[in-house]
Amino acid sequence: MTQTTTTAVAKQPQLTAQQQTIVAFNNKVNGSFVQNQLKSVLGANSGTFATSLVEIFTNDKQLQECDVNKVVQEAIKAATLKLPLNKQLGYAYLMVFKNWDKEDRRTVPTPTLTIGYRGYIQMAMRTGQYRNINADVVYEGELVKKDKLSGGIDLSGDKMSDKIEGFFAHFETINGFSKTLYMSLSEMAAYALKYSPSFKRKVTPDTPLPTVDGLCDLANGQAQNGPTGKVGWEGDFLSMGVKTVLRRLLSKYGYLSIEMMGALAEDEKEPSVQQVRDVEFSETKEIISVDEQTGEILEAGNDNNPFE
Repeated sequence: MTQTTTTAVAKQPQLTAQQQTIVAFNNKVNGSFVQNQLKSVLGANSGTFATSLVEIFTNDKQLQECDVNKVVQEAIKAATLKLPLNKQLGYAYLMVFKNWDKEDRRTVPTPTLTIGYRGYIQMAMRTGQYRNINADVVYEGELVKKDKLSGGIDLSGDKMSDKIEGFFAHFETINGFSKTLYMSLSEMAAYALKYSPSFKRKVTPDTPLPTVDGLCDLANGQAQNGPTGKVGWEGDFLSMGVKTVLRRLLSKYGYLSIEMMGALAEDEKEPSVQQVRDVEFSETKEIISVDEQTGEILEAGNDNNPFE
């Protein structure tokens, strides 16, 4: 009698949809095409950037809902600017916004490179034209006076509470030119309501436009309790305010390298489809250029065409 022996074959566990997406992204990032692009802009640091990118994607469920090719495209923009992608560091990070796809008539999660205020400070310092640069929140009691003629402010007062009075940005170039911009909390709230498309798109009978006082209360609440986790002004008013005042100062009075011009243009450009995000700098600005050899302040021009 012949005995038949059956060998059990272990089944390979099926990957979940999320795991398949992560594997596909990892393969994309470690493919020769993306690796060559990263090496061309980051050199020896390309491996560290790629590892960090995969880790960010693995831990972000919103990014996993996006087209992996678009995530890589936005990440390469950060690599080109030599800014690490890390929300905690505050230089640059990938945010996911809901875009309206006209053809499919549905919202599509879209990754978008967002540059934080520390990223703009980093790029400004790389130009070698700034002696110092700073931007921060001004709390109750800190502001002693403001010089309307020069724009300078005296922040020698003692902080009395966590109540926000405003935001400031300041820089001094190596040739001694300095400039300060201060915006009160109410001015910042009014600015956000005027220039943030996300507020305008929320206006319905059920969700009216927020008020300046309402946004001020929101900001002070976040000053005490921290960001809410939402995107933009409603989620982290303080960081948006600091970024706003810094960007307005740099774009109007600062020396801007080609790198910074590109970053500003990328952050300000209108998306090809309707996008719910904060494009907070829509007004026309001026750039004051500095001669790289002499440090002389040159004639200001409209930054809509920096080469005019």
